Parts: sequence; structure tokens; C-alpha cells
Amino acid sequence: MRNVLIVDDEPFILEGLRSVIEWEDYGLRIAGQACNGEEALVFLQNHNEAIDILITDITMPKLTGLELIQQVKLFDSKMRFIILSGYEQFEYLKAGMSLGIENYILKPINIKELESTIQHITEVLNQEDVNRFRAMGDWQDLRNNILNRWVSGKIDPQELQHRSEVLNISLNCPFFTVAAIRLITEHEGDETQLNMRRNQLMEQCYRIAMQSVGELGTVYIFVDREGDLVVIIAENSEDENKERIYSVLKQMQYEIMRELEQSVWITVGSKEHRYQDVPRSYEKAKSLYVDHLMLPGYPIVDVDQLPIMDLHMEKIEIDYEAFTKLLLSGEREATNQFIGETFEKLLGCTMLTRIDTYNVAIKLILIAKNIEKNSDYSAVFNPLLRIDTIEQLVHHVQESVKVTLDQLSLVDDHLSANTRYMVDQVSKHFREELSLKTLSQRMDMHPNYLGQLFQKEMGSSFSDYVNQFRIEKARQLLLQTTLLTNEIANEVGYLDPTYFYRQFKKSVGVSPTELRNMYKKTKA
Repeated sequence: MRNVLIVDDEPFILEGLRSVIEWEDYGLRIAGQACNGEEALVFLQNHNEAIDILITDITMPKLTGLELIQQVKLFDSKMRFIILSGYEQFEYLKAGMSLGIENYILKPINIKELESTIQHITEVLNQEDVNRFRAMGDWQDLRNNILNRWVSGKIDPQELQHRSEVLNISLNCPFFTVAAIRLITEHEGDETQLNMRRNQLMEQCYRIAMQSVGELGTVYIFVDREGDLVVIIAENSEDENKERIYSVLKQMQYEIMRELEQSVWITVGSKEHRYQDVPRSYEKAKSLYVDHLMLPGYPIVDVDQLPIMDLHMEKIEIDYEAFTKLLLSGEREATNQFIGETFEKLLGCTMLTRIDTYNVAIKLILIAKNIEKNSDYSAVFNPLLRIDTIEQLVHHVQESVKVTLDQLSLVDDHLSANTRYMVDQVSKHFREELSLKTLSQRMDMHPNYLGQLFQKEMGSSFSDYVNQFRIEKARQLLLQTTLLTNEIANEVGYLDPTYFYRQFKKSVGVSPTELRNMYKKTKA
């Protein structure tokens, strides 16, 4: 919105000029008025905003209109001037022309002539803005800035109206829909290199998008503050099902994936009836990235077509105790299969909510981390901020669990090959009958020799090591599951529950039941 100052020593002229023209129609507002040239100069020196147009009478006390213009020219070379006069004098007209006035209007004022002059001045000022912005070399940056502020609701309506005229942005369409396009790129590796790669890909995405949206009519495309491509679609007729928009966006998605070999996730916000409500459509489109994960097949997600869902209401049952048993048994393939099948169950819930899938992922990882001796929990939560797809989440859980399994199977490199083999056999077959005799037959070595070798390198007898290994597994099952004591005894290789009970209390100092109760109190 541009500012106008009116200067005249006749009060009815001041009041009349305020009301005879719809100033806002020209993007103008009356910023102030003065009854003589001196008062006008004081106003200009104290006013914070620039005055774009000065309308002044010529003959006024203290300082004439021409003298006022001369003074203003000394500190503002861009202001435009319109002179009013009660009589026509060639000398005044000649002097005004030398000062660069826009028009010399006689009183009584011809309203149409004044309106024509005002319209001409605003058109000239707007074109100067366009030329200045283009000359700056960052025309696109300016346009992107205005579009970003528009969709985020951080621009004054009057400024948006003015900038839209300068930047050829139409605000007069009856319907607006905002779509967001997120490029799913790698998030592991050198951050600088990843950012450079992403910026290059986004430039290509922008090019492909611009080539794809021709049939949608009036469309504005830019990259928002989060690095997503945003498409504002201005429509002249309402399409209830948005089919035409879907068709174009799907083709755009296909072209990006084909040419750049990158996954693309597209969300669509609500259809709005006013340009002032575009931020609402944008917010809804972006909220889908926060609330959900991208599904296999890369479907376009429309906020107006989301099904009503609640994972908790669907009562998906996940056997976390079975997962714990798999971890403690060290069965890598079965553990990965369990993780994959768990998220396949979640996929059956139509549309995944991010929070529900995250809760499952975090539960699985925490079970694994609680088994580790020295757990790094930052590895659980930090990567979640960069995950957008269900595939990425499954991979993250499997990689986190792999760290646990690696730690559980860690064997001292200083051990001999024979001892390392014996330790490995215990970790894999602790549920079965294990003795030096059975191992010596597998290794084709004398049991006495193996016993002495194991004692020397491990610091304990083989039978004590097996027993301690089983007790440790039992301790973890007591704390991480709800299995009964008899079930745990059988799970870790003790066929006699009574014998297990005695061995456990001897090793840990308390009975299995006492340990579990102590743990529950600590958690509480």
C-alpha cells in the first residue's frame, strides 16, 4: 500500500479529497494532511513511512506549494507531485513542470482528471518496482519470498495485493488448492555433500514440475522453507474430486521418479474459496508429512479423503515377548523377519499414522537396547527426525537391533579358534544339552584338552560358563517379559525347574520371583 499526503489551506478541500476517490482501489491510502507547506515539511520529517504521492495547493501561507516541492526534492527524489490551483497561470505551470510534477489540476477539481492522474502515477510506480526488482537479478528469489510468506500467513494483505500486481500473481481466482512435493533422499553420509546433492535434485524437480502443470492453468511453484516443492493451483471452476489435479500431480511424480530415480511423496491440502485461506490449505498439506509415513506405491495423500483411523482401536497385537526371546537367542534372520512382519501388520491399517508406527519402532528398539550392557539411546531417537517412509523406519529398527545382536555375540579376538568356536556354540545352542563331550565329538578333539584350554582362556570351567550364560538369559527374560518362572527355565535349557531355581539364587543372590518384584518396584 502506497502513501499519499494532501496539503491545502482550505479545510473543505482536505476533507473532500479524502472522500471523492476510492484510494484503496489504486493501492493507496491517505497517510496524512497539512494546511500549509511548513506543516507538511514537519510531517514528512517525522513520518516513519515514505510518502509516494504529494498533492498540494500552490498558494498557501508560510510556504507555497512550489517552495514545498523544492524543499522535498532535496531529500526525496522519488516522490510524485500533483499541483492544485484555483486559477491557471503559465508561470506556475512552467515552474511546476521544471520540478517534475505529474499534473496541474485546476479548482474546482475535475474528479475524473484526478483519478486518471492517480491511476497513471500508480502504474508508473508499479512498473518501476518491476524494473527495479528485475534489475536486481533476484527476481525469482523475491517471488519465492512472497509466495512463502503468502502460504505461511506471514504477509500483510495490503503488501500481498501490491506485490501480486508487481510479480504477476493472480489473487482473483475463486478456488485455491495447495499441494506439497517431498523428495525422499538419502540422509546418511556427509551433510555438506548431501545438501549439495539435494539442492541439485530440487532444481531438476522444479524444472520437471514447471513442464508438467501447463494444463492446470494458473499455477505457482516454489521451494518452501523446509525444502519441499509447493504448488499453488488457482482454479476458475470447482472440481469436487480434484481428479484433474491428481492426474497432473501423478504424471509429475512419475516424471521425477523416472528422470531422477528418486522417490517422491505428494500431499494435497484442502480446496479454499479465497486467496486469504491459502495458508489453511498449505498447512493441511504439510501436516500430512508430520502425521503420516509414506506408503509403498507412493500414493498421493489428500487431506479431504483421509479415512478415519485409529491403530489402537484396531487392536493390533504385537508379541513383544516373542521378540525378546528371539533377541536373546541371537537368531538374526528370525529377528529381522519378525520386524518386517510387524510393520506389515501396521500396513494393513489403511493409512499409517506416524506416531503409532514410531511407538512400535521405539518399543522394539528399546527392548534391544535394554539387553545391551552399554546402550547409546541417541541412536534410537535422532534418526527418526529424518525418516519419511515405512521402508526407512523398518531399516532403522533392523539396523538398531543388529547392533544389539553384534554386541551379544561379541567374542574376544584374543581367544583361540577352538575356544571361540565353543563360546559361539553356547550362544547358539544354550537351550540344548551341552557338554565337553558333545563338543569334543563335533570338533574331533579330546574333551580333557578342550576343558583345560577353555579354563585357561576363559577363567572358568566350561560347565560353569554354560550355567552362567543360561542364568544371564533367564535374568533378562525375567525383567523383559511376563513369562512364568517355569517357562523361563525351559526357555534357557533347564529341564528341572527346581534345579534352575537353586542355580539362579546361587548366582544372582535372590530368587527369580524376588528379582522380578524388585524390578517392578524400581520401575514404579
